[in-house]
Parts: sequence; structure tokens; C-alpha cells
Amino acid sequence: MRTDDDFGTALRGLRRRVTPDEVGVPASLPAVRRVPGLRRDELAGLVGVSEEHVKRLEQGRRRPSPGVVDALARALRLTPAEHTRLRALAGFAATPEADGRVPREITETARRMLDRLTEVAVCVCDATWTVLAANDLWHSDVCTVPDTPGRDRNVVWRAFTETGPSVFRVPEKLAGFRATVVAELRDAARRYPADAELSSMIADLRDRSPEFVRLWDAPPSPGGHADRLRVPSPVHGHLDLDLDVLTLGPGDLRVVVYTASAAEEAEGALPAAAR
Repeated sequence: MRTDDDFGTALRGLRRRVTPDEVGVPASLPAVRRVPGLRRDELAGLVGVSEEHVKRLEQGRRRPSPGVVDALARALRLTPAEHTRLRALAGFAATPEADGRVPREITETARRMLDRLTEVAVCVCDATWTVLAANDLWHSDVCTVPDTPGRDRNVVWRAFTETGPSVFRVPEKLAGFRATVVAELRDAARRYPADAELSSMIADLRDRSPEFVRLWDAPPSPGGHADRLRVPSPVHGHLDLDLDVLTLGPGDLRVVVYTASAAEEAEGALPAAAR
């Protein structure tokens, strides 16, 4: 049997065992689902590929890239052993998490995105939500973080220790944001069990924040990053921006993009260099 056939069969089985609630996919109609687990379009949305791409992978008509395999593993909440097996079925070496430590290097793809996305505010974070790099617009109009390494560069740490900027979210969106980043931090801890820096930060967050402990110990709940928030700006007073998060497979990175609506841009919500 061909490797692609084995990969497709495994992927189909993994997709069907995961419920939408487990991976934060909003409930959709019809209420009675015709297939168990995730639909192909739902998995495609989580991974960032087309539904047709997932279909071809499952049918053995397309060979996945390493980045797509890793993105599938994250979307399906695979254990390290399952991730390793899926990569092996696709013909690749063991997972990049094999040494158990978080990758903290900017990949060429991420660097290229920072260089080219000059009209929107962008930052790149690792799997623990530590800011690794950002473009000038993000630094000047969205957020400032210390230039030196440390926890104040970590989104989760800032969210639960009140060291971050006074970004405004309505209470229900703030609760969803915190639940989402804690769930992702817990997933990172599972995938990178040998990362001492991550383990230490989690222990200190548990000591400092009862809310973090409650969310850490709670079952996973549906969530996501797409959001609209008000960001203080040293130049413009405040900016009302949409936030979206893109996941890059190689390097396990997150690209956070802030954009203003066309109407707000016309009204000067962003500086001229960003329009």
C-alpha cells in the first residue's frame, strides 16, 4: 500500500474522532451532523488550507508538506506519538518537538511576512505566545514590549499579571481571549514537556493568578482569536482594530495581524504609512 494511502486513512480516522467543541469550532447547522467528528471544511479552516486540499490528502491524491502535517497535528490535538506517526506516514522525520523544547527562532517565511506586510501592524509569536519580532507599525501604534528577553514579552503572562497594555475588550470577549490563550499554552506544555522556561512560567502564573488556575484546570471550551478591540496609541490616542491570528507550520509560530476597516482608515484611524 502506498504511503499516501496510509496517510489519508490515518488522517480520515483522526478527523472523525475529534468533535467541533474540542477544537473550538462554532456549532453549525444542521444540528444533527451527518458525519462523526469534524467535517473536512472545518478541519481545512483550522489548518489554513482549502477543503479540496484536505479531500485530496485523505484520498491519497496529494502529498502533504511538513508544515501542513504539523498544522494538522495541532488542529487535531494529536499527542506527540500520534504526531510522530502522522509525519512518518507522510514520509518525514520525527516531529520538530522531538527534543521537547519550544522553537524560538523566526523562520524565513515569518521574516518574509514581516518584511512585506508593511501596511498593517504585525507581530510574530512562538507557541507560548512570546513575541519574537514585530514590524515598526506594531511597535509604534499597537503595543510596546521590552527589547530584552523576558516574560514581559509573553502575551499570556501580561494578560494575567496586569503588566500588559490597557487593550479594551468587552467582558465576554476578554473571557474568551483568556480561555483561548490558556488552552493553547496548555497544549504547548503537552507538546514541549522538556521546556524548563515554559514550565517555570506556568508554575508562576498558577501562583499569581487564581483565574489562570481556574482556566488551566477547566475542560477545553470553544474559542478563537478573531476579535475587535480598542488599543491605546501613543500617537492617535486609541485605535479600533480587528485582530486575526495566522498559524505557520514550520517553527510552530503565530502571526498576529491588526487591521482597521476601510472607513476607519479613511478617517485617519491608522497613520498615513499604514494606509
